Amino acid sequence: MASWKGRVIVHVDMNAFYPSCEQLVNPDLLGKPVIVVMTPEEGGKITRGAVASCSYEARQFGVRSGMSYSRALQLCPHGIYKRTNFELYERISSEVMNTLAAYADILEQASIDEAYLDSTKKAEGFESMEDLGKSIKAAVKNKVGLVSSVGIAPTKASAKMASDAKKPDGLTVWAPDKLVSILAALEVSRVAGIGPKTQKALSEMHITTLGELAATSVFKLVDRFGKTGLWMWKVANGEDDERVTGNSEYKSISTEHTLDQETQDARIIKSAISKMVPELYLRLGELGLSYRTVGIKVVYSDFKVVTRDTSFNNPKIDHESIVSGVDALLDRIDYHLPIRKVGLRLSSLSERGPRQTRIEDWL
Repeated sequence: MASWKGRVIVHVDMNAFYPSCEQLVNPDLLGKPVIVVMTPEEGGKITRGAVASCSYEARQFGVRSGMSYSRALQLCPHGIYKRTNFELYERISSEVMNTLAAYADILEQASIDEAYLDSTKKAEGFESMEDLGKSIKAAVKNKVGLVSSVGIAPTKASAKMASDAKKPDGLTVWAPDKLVSILAALEVSRVAGIGPKTQKALSEMHITTLGELAATSVFKLVDRFGKTGLWMWKVANGEDDERVTGNSEYKSISTEHTLDQETQDARIIKSAISKMVPELYLRLGELGLSYRTVGIKVVYSDFKVVTRDTSFNNPKIDHESIVSGVDALLDRIDYHLPIRKVGLRLSSLSERGPRQTRIEDWL
């Protein structure tokens, strides 16, 4: 523990969560290819829809999330197909989060099946980070009955990459003194928030790995990508300082909108979120508040929720900073699946102070 410098951030990802929940309440499904389908049909045989999630047994047949039901049926005709049961999934998710809370100084539920823990103080009670991770995994298994993959690292971005490194049922620890060398060999696509559009732009700059990204001039990246460039450079160098924000801490104003039609068109998503800016800006003025954090939310067709946020060093009260924040965050959204709902949030609110417009607030 003495060699660990800085924060201890844990990312917990529940493996194949929806089918695992189905197997939990029906043990006869264990070891079988379970495929959970999101469908508009409410009864009888499933005839159409999209795969929301599937067990690892089903993945061996080539079934993947987002795939059409008809295609999944072709690949895995003997699979067990279940309709989504979000009441069940939310109940079990709550049990998972309550279990994780015992290991967190601050707990941030990122989605129904994943969470970030700032365990910097809690970790002091363990002989090693491996022991911390094993204890978390054992608690989730014993108290809830599910397996998880756990990543432990000094930053949020690297902790998530670590939990993705070994699935299912994995545990990966990336120590601070080895983090940069570990990250260097990884593809930029491993970073949550660097989507296909940004990957393509980086490739055009001959940047495909985090090592190459880390070695690139930060000024060159900021010139090309704005604040997202600075964020990417920090991630690649293991220096991103995004906080784990406890859900109970959120003091925010927000709005959401369900799209008329699910879409993967980035222009439509940007337009929908941009239309929300005036509403929140007016509410902000009516409340006499300033904000420091801009956040966006997207809900995919499989009901997976992804949030992205960016914070300023000083409180803001202007409309332009909201717009700029949204633009930067949209580059960190993955459009691999159709999106059905979007949201915009202003948080870290406080009573209004002097207007801050310094450009260095962005850097």
